[in-house]
Amino acid sequence: MLFDRLKNIIRSTTNDFLEKNGLSDDEYMKAIEDEYEKEFGSLGNNDSTYSSNFDTEYEFSAPKANPKERIYYHTLGLEQGASFEQVKTAYKKLMKAYHPDRHQADPKKQKWAVEQSQKVNEAYAFLEKKFGK
Repeated sequence: MLFDRLKNIIRSTTNDFLEKNGLSDDEYMKAIEDEYEKEFGSLGNNDSTYSSNFDTEYEFSAPKANPKERIYYHTLGLEQGASFEQVKTAYKKLMKAYHPDRHQADPKKQKWAVEQSQKVNEAYAFLEKKFGK
């Protein structure tokens, strides 16, 4: 990760400094931890307490995931972010399995198939609209 890389850079810089000044291993590790903490704050084991100059200077926000979108991908048995071709393939496969005409002999299974095919159709319609098809 980025922070590990930055920690390695600080460690390298501190190592060069320590070689010139001849500190012991304990002093060396303490100097690294102090420098890292001064630059990035204390990470500890809890990332929620993390604060750094970088976070205050720049605000980043993760894209908001539509909860319905996640459900629709799950309905089609896909990972979120799948391509439209994958969505279309999954839709066809599920409609073949859940189509009510395949279960005409048993009214309970036909009712269940109607419900399932409605869910699949709703998911496909939403994702089709999302992809602009």
